[in-house]
Amino acid sequence: MRDRLDSLLDDIAGHELLEDIPRPALAGGAILAVLLVLFAAIAGVNSVSSALTNSDELEPLPTGPPPSMPEAARVVDDIETLADFGYRKIDTVAHSNAGDFIQFRFEDLGYEVEIQNFTTQLCEDCQNYIATYEGLDPDSWIVVGGHYDAICYSQQIIIGVEYPGCTSEGAYDDATGTASVLELARLMQEWGGTPQHTWKFATWDYEEWQGQGSPEGAGYGSETFVTNLPEGVEIATYINLDMYGLNWPVETQLISQLSGCDEDYFYLYLFTSPVDDWSYYEDRGTNVTDDMREEATALQARLNNVLHDELDYPEEWVVVLDDTKGNSDHFNFISRGWPATWMRGMHEFVQEEDDTCEQSPKHAPTDRVDILYQLAGGRNGLESGMQTGMDALAHLMWNDLTGNW
Repeated sequence: MRDRLDSLLDDIAGHELLEDIPRPALAGGAILAVLLVLFAAIAGVNSVSSALTNSDELEPLPTGPPPSMPEAARVVDDIETLADFGYRKIDTVAHSNAGDFIQFRFEDLGYEVEIQNFTTQLCEDCQNYIATYEGLDPDSWIVVGGHYDAICYSQQIIIGVEYPGCTSEGAYDDATGTASVLELARLMQEWGGTPQHTWKFATWDYEEWQGQGSPEGAGYGSETFVTNLPEGVEIATYINLDMYGLNWPVETQLISQLSGCDEDYFYLYLFTSPVDDWSYYEDRGTNVTDDMREEATALQARLNNVLHDELDYPEEWVVVLDDTKGNSDHFNFISRGWPATWMRGMHEFVQEEDDTCEQSPKHAPTDRVDILYQLAGGRNGLESGMQTGMDALAHLMWNDLTGNW
């Protein structure tokens, strides 16, 4: 028995936690106390190790296809609601009511809404509404945006003359984009999980040029956002939604064919940070860097993968191409060095080069929901066109949630 006790004492005295305690103290009736201290210390070390291990563990990434997809019917419902507010020209009651609606929708979805106020010579009460879904990287953002203001002026001979009675519901330009942002924000909450990037769902104010005689340009909402980024934040990608839904698989209707459009479908274009032709941006003072070129190449490849590999959309009618126009909110991102794309329906040209298939009702009294239905062959047609874009956007979101951005 004595030999076994001496052996136990030798083992205890040799433990690294007790090596400084004299052996007589261990033998002098303190064995039980020392054992308790030893076991507690070892258990404590294991607990700390376990806690550190658990804190470093991340939730497993989801796999497989998206668990649910956007609902185009919800998008078209919101297009109708925004159109029903009336003419959403900046600093009008209709414009303010639309802003309130956007804020309440975001809040109903569970978001804390950032309201970004700004003023210009012509706008005393302009506001961006932004909802944030936190990702693993709080300083790397993917931003999805559309504008909620509207404008109406002449389109022929002299562009930009506001004439008596010229009002617009802004159904295509850009209730389609704003409603899509709201639906994507809803879908992200429905999915849950943690994406690699932080996602910003933004609705911009004052995108529209106010016409002839205006002392200002356009795009002030997105410009306010880009020029007020917190220090250390980068924009991984900006996705601009402005005038889409009249696109594949929407067939050109008789009314379009009678006006000279002889093609089967309207296009869906994604005007994206250029791979080859940067002339539009260089002519406007953008210093195009190697990093910008690399990011543009990566973004175009990512979009093509989603559109043509994951979703198998026809390359003839759904096209990713270099942006050489810049005439929407994506310009403010690309010109400041951030990769971006603009999703737009109908044709590449806006009443240019005798393109009779470009029949967008933008900036006109005909920018109404009933005209969209007429051009799309009914509400179901518009929903199918919206679904094309929404499904692509959902796949981009899901890829970020699954670590495949």
